[in-house]
Amino acid sequence: MVKRQKEKQYQSGREHRQNAQLRSGSGLTGGVVQRILPFQCCALTLVPYTQPVCNAQGILFDSVALMEFVMKHKKDPVTGEPLTTRDVVSLRMDKDDENRWQCPVLTKPFADHTKIVAIVDRTSSKNNNVEAYVYSFEAYKELNVKAKNWFDLTTGKKFSPKRDVLILNDPQNEDFQKQRDIRGFWHIQNSRSLDQKKQQLNVHHSVTATRIMEKLKQDKKKRPTPGSTSNDTEHNCGSDQPLKKLKIYSDDVTNVQYTSGKASGSFTSTAMDVRNENTTREATQEEVLQAQFQVMRAQKEKGYVRMITSMGDLLLELHCDIAPRTCTNFLGLCQAKKYDGTAFHRSISSFMIQGGQRLSGEGNKDDMSLWGGTFADEFDDRLKHDQRGVLSSANGGPNTNKRQFFITFKATPHLDRKHSVFGQVVDGEKVLKEMEKAATDKKDRPVDPIKILATEVLVDPAKEAEDKEFARLQGLREGRTEAERQKQARSLGKTALPLDRPGGSIESRNSTATIGKYLSQTMIQSTDVSADIDVIIPSAPSASKMKKNKVKTNTQFGNFSSW
Repeated sequence: MVKRQKEKQYQSGREHRQNAQLRSGSGLTGGVVQRILPFQCCALTLVPYTQPVCNAQGILFDSVALMEFVMKHKKDPVTGEPLTTRDVVSLRMDKDDENRWQCPVLTKPFADHTKIVAIVDRTSSKNNNVEAYVYSFEAYKELNVKAKNWFDLTTGKKFSPKRDVLILNDPQNEDFQKQRDIRGFWHIQNSRSLDQKKQQLNVHHSVTATRIMEKLKQDKKKRPTPGSTSNDTEHNCGSDQPLKKLKIYSDDVTNVQYTSGKASGSFTSTAMDVRNENTTREATQEEVLQAQFQVMRAQKEKGYVRMITSMGDLLLELHCDIAPRTCTNFLGLCQAKKYDGTAFHRSISSFMIQGGQRLSGEGNKDDMSLWGGTFADEFDDRLKHDQRGVLSSANGGPNTNKRQFFITFKATPHLDRKHSVFGQVVDGEKVLKEMEKAATDKKDRPVDPIKILATEVLVDPAKEAEDKEFARLQGLREGRTEAERQKQARSLGKTALPLDRPGGSIESRNSTATIGKYLSQTMIQSTDVSADIDVIIPSAPSASKMKKNKVKTNTQFGNFSSW
């Protein structure tokens, strides 16, 4: 009895060795490891296709992806030979109830181990492309070859077995399998050269960016001396924040009154000081920052930083209106000159270059953020790693951003929602190319150090938002002080004049008694109007009239008429 090799339930020695090589990724037997493209996947996108087409060699593609590639490069993605849209064959394939490709005659789903053929119908064309109907080789052999029936099983049209039959899958043919080896595809081997056009800065400069770029070209003499580490900055965000000078309460920044809880604590615990009224607690640092970030979003302004490196200058545009926290951290560190003298410690061609790491004097990594420690991620669908020159925050996991950043050399969509995008390189394409070409060692560290000599903040929306918030809180503080002074004056029975009124001071008017306190105020107001007007005070009634009007009452006990 002959064994049916197609239905065997075991692996041969050769298949076992090939699978072992694929799993390990190394040539255990000294042979070449093949990575065969699955039948259901497109040879260009390497993902399952929805509208299958093929070339003259029977390699399958998705129609949309292949047409875009052919229109742009005029070549076959697999072989690299010239290819036009007329050379593409549209495939008519059937599906079962489970949405799997199947043979329309035997109704068996296609798999990687199934031999599949396509019969070309050259009499019909769709969009100037010929069509072909797909069958399993088993159905073609039984119903066409053995019966010598050279008519299509679906349309009934006559075809030539030598000219109109394409092999789409043949797992037993090693030569055919080599054609489906992913590593040998032309577009895989030339992926870097194909991406060179995509690796250009595709930035639409805003009016502000254009104005700043023109100003930088005209004002090159005023740039800071490279390598200078002057600490005389007008905005040292690390130590001299104006908001830290104010005593800010929670309701000032959150519009919600949170109490300190000391009154209830003293009521329930004898270890705490006695408090008979609730007081509003002070705002936390996070609440103050959130109020500042809200102002930055409302401003809708971009920040701009010029980064002077050992290879040239980069002009960075920061999305302060979309990622205010990350931009504030970067701007504050630039203002404090924390990046001056640092080096780009990691560079990978066709990927990105990373910098911002600083070593302290003791040799430990001084890698804290502007506020110390780490801060949360900021993800927004408007900001993605979709082009060259994207400025993003480096981290070691979710919500672990500090001070390191990286600039992409190409689109890296796999980093979306893993790293916070907060800026874009708007000028310095030549410098970015030189950085990418720099030689690196085994640890991806540039052999010749690429250093950041200085950073210059040109537009700082974070500083503007901080000043606006400081002015608002200062006004609230003055209003609170005035209300407290008025309250204290009323509790002492005095009338306090506003501080801005002529003659007004913190001292109150002389009136110690609560009875008649408004009379003195009326007299003061009347004398202020005119000093020459006499105040006429009505005379008191005489004693005789008082006696007449007085009703006499009987004090002796009598009848009940007076009750």
